[in-house]
Amino acid sequence: MKMFHGFALSCAIVLSARAADLSAWKWEAPFRVDQAGMLRLEAPPGVLDVARGDLADLRIISPDGSETPYLMEAPVRREGGVIDAEDFEITLADNRTEIQAAYRGSSPVEALRLVTPAGDFLKSVTIEGAKDGVWKELAANQVIFRRAGAAERLSVSLGSGTWDRFRIKVDDARSEPVPFTGVRLAMAGERPETREQPVRIVGREEVSGETRLTLDLGAGNLDVDGMRFGISDALFNRSCTVGMPDGSSPLKPLAGGTLYRVAPEGDGAPVEELFVPVRGRVSGRQLILSIRNGDSPPLAIGSVAVSFHPTILAFHAEAAGDWKLLAGNRSAKAPAYDLTPLRGPLARSKARKVAAGEPVTRGGYQEPPSLPEVEARGVAIDLKGWSRRKLVQTAGGVVIHLEPDAAVLAASRTDLGDLRLVRNGKQIPYQVLTDVSSREIAPVVGLLPVDAKRPTVSRWEIRLPVDGLPAVELTAASDAPLFSRTFVATVPRKDELGNRWTGTLGSAIWNKTASMESRLRISFGGARLPRTFYLETDHGDNPAIGLKEVRVHHTAPVLAAKLAGEGPVFLYYGNPGVGAPRYDLDLVRKELAVADYQHAALGGEEILKPGAEARDFDSGSPWMWAALGLVVAVLLGIVSKLLPKQAGT
Repeated sequence: MKMFHGFALSCAIVLSARAADLSAWKWEAPFRVDQAGMLRLEAPPGVLDVARGDLADLRIISPDGSETPYLMEAPVRREGGVIDAEDFEITLADNRTEIQAAYRGSSPVEALRLVTPAGDFLKSVTIEGAKDGVWKELAANQVIFRRAGAAERLSVSLGSGTWDRFRIKVDDARSEPVPFTGVRLAMAGERPETREQPVRIVGREEVSGETRLTLDLGAGNLDVDGMRFGISDALFNRSCTVGMPDGSSPLKPLAGGTLYRVAPEGDGAPVEELFVPVRGRVSGRQLILSIRNGDSPPLAIGSVAVSFHPTILAFHAEAAGDWKLLAGNRSAKAPAYDLTPLRGPLARSKARKVAAGEPVTRGGYQEPPSLPEVEARGVAIDLKGWSRRKLVQTAGGVVIHLEPDAAVLAASRTDLGDLRLVRNGKQIPYQVLTDVSSREIAPVVGLLPVDAKRPTVSRWEIRLPVDGLPAVELTAASDAPLFSRTFVATVPRKDELGNRWTGTLGSAIWNKTASMESRLRISFGGARLPRTFYLETDHGDNPAIGLKEVRVHHTAPVLAAKLAGEGPVFLYYGNPGVGAPRYDLDLVRKELAVADYQHAALGGEEILKPGAEARDFDSGSPWMWAALGLVVAVLLGIVSKLLPKQAGT
């Protein structure tokens, strides 16, 4: 039966192989197959780096030029489960807390965790395990600790073994005993295979008690397990986040963790955690590590390594010979090999492993046309209703990505439905990509004089370069070490009758302590901000605090379009009454997003309609005032007719 099963699996894969047109693939990585049969091919980082972000352009090519179906293996991580130990007993001896617990299971135990409500402590522990009455030391002088509001280490690795009973000795010689309420046992799990390679530190910033490292992984599209750091500092404890650079601020985190090295009581060796788990495929080559230092000096980071899972393609080689792994075709459609039902049998098959070499440029490579099925010219457009435009500056790319700047966003509709790309009086179809990042603006900030009527209130004037910017949030930092303040963003308003009042744009409570480095964050939720607004806080009976690094953040959408023909391209905007465009380009949204593209820039703003440059947030429309005057006149006339006439008139 097993022989038949393997034969059926091989036949199903072999019969799916077909000849392929390979001229559009730019890169090939050779590998040698010595014997036909089931194989597991490891794609090197160099191939992943030149492949598409979704890896849909990977192809395995046989010696006779046929495309061979494959299944991409997913790394399997299975946790072994955690259970509470039984018969928990605790006794206090001379300068020692002794804990005993029983385990009646049969699965191997790989770690033991102590349960305690204590909030701040550091202890040295020794753990012994017994099997059939024979005791063995499993871990000696290991450090467990918990720091209030920071890191903790309550688990101790035991290797892997099966034990009937555990004895834990906690050293209390240098500090008071702490209460323990239980013992938890972690069963041995399954960990996927990993590789490790060094990472280059290509940038370092020290801002407001935070270290920000820009890390080059050496290749894109790695299935990252985590990052390991070489730090020479003797003792430290820092929380950190890892994210991908996309212009966002604050950084959108992929993962977080705590880096620490602590010294035990007595003569034991320090314990450390220098690994930050990430666990996900990273499309770009770079990651950003942000370490919160608080008032401590920055860490001395000498080296970084990335741990990643190999990308494995399982396939059936019908013949020995020189095979190829292809990559680098942005317009390739994702393969549909229909091998998903065979994933289980393929995973259980005993396949040999081969590795591809580094990629080289293929002979006969021809640059494929970008989106040949897309017509780049739209219909003619009447541009009388648009108030502004900017020249689109391109380097001749066929597909462009264009990011509207703050001036465009401020003068456009919130849904961007009035944006038009125009060449020679005709529209160029575009799509707004859904992967939106954010950008930040550094406004002009001025501290205002103290108002004698409100002497405990600090006020800052915030001035933006544009009027009407749809903002996401305001952030700021302060050098003050300890405070709790409520900040309010305000703007002066006028009602229809000219009465002045103060409107609130947003507010937030900002707390900062020595152990909690933080920034002010006031959410605006996409509301449009006036060019000038104000920020204030009441200090009460506390000293005033200063602000620095004030930033206003806004979304950064991207327009993707295919260009054709000659002549300048303009981005038109500022037409609140026009309907949103509807382009057939939506049918190829995915292909447009992954196509090779060039970034386009915007030139200076041209005002097309007089008065379009003025925006007033404080007063009503002049037409409103004229209508109001007419209504008042009519009402006065009606009232005069209703009044009784005096005698003699």
